[in-house]
Amino acid sequence: MKKIYLFLSGVLLLAACATENRNQFTGIDYSAYERPDLRAGDDFTARVPVPSILNEAPLPRVEKAQEEEETLSEDEDFTSEEIASSYGRYTDVTVIAAAKRVKLGSAATAKHMALFQKALDTGYKKALRTYRPSGFTYSISSVGAVNPLSDIEISCILGEQAANAVGQQTCNLFFNTVVQEYNRLFQEAKAHATL
Repeated sequence: MKKIYLFLSGVLLLAACATENRNQFTGIDYSAYERPDLRAGDDFTARVPVPSILNEAPLPRVEKAQEEEETLSEDEDFTSEEIASSYGRYTDVTVIAAAKRVKLGSAATAKHMALFQKALDTGYKKALRTYRPSGFTYSISSVGAVNPLSDIEISCILGEQAANAVGQQTCNLFFNTVVQEYNRLFQEAKAHATL
């Protein structure tokens, strides 16, 4: 047993001696890299290039013609004052243009939710084809107190420019189509006794 420990100790000693100069075998020449002189206050941040997109001048403000303001109802007021100057030319902020709560019933199950998802897909495609709003999407959340699937809240989300232009029409078409399609699918499923 002593011979085995002695042999293993010798192997480990030879391995430790062999790895003494391993930095010479890496092939990487570290002298080619710049090193900051930290004592002189040099650091790498002075040499980092500044992104060119941040140095561009902001978009010129477009003056709107003074138009007579129409009296809009509370749910039709979608206009934003300064879209282009607020957000630049590279992004369009998305906003929740409208929200609607849909009641699926206190006994709603996963089958009801599957029908509701089909109705959502149909409503989304119809509103998208009709108005082609930019940034149009939706989100759903369960808001039922006892049964989470009993009440579903749908949010109609659009890019701000699209919300200003066709937001009200898009969301109304989307919500109406979802409700009508869900009722149709529910009646079909009830007639076939799959619910």
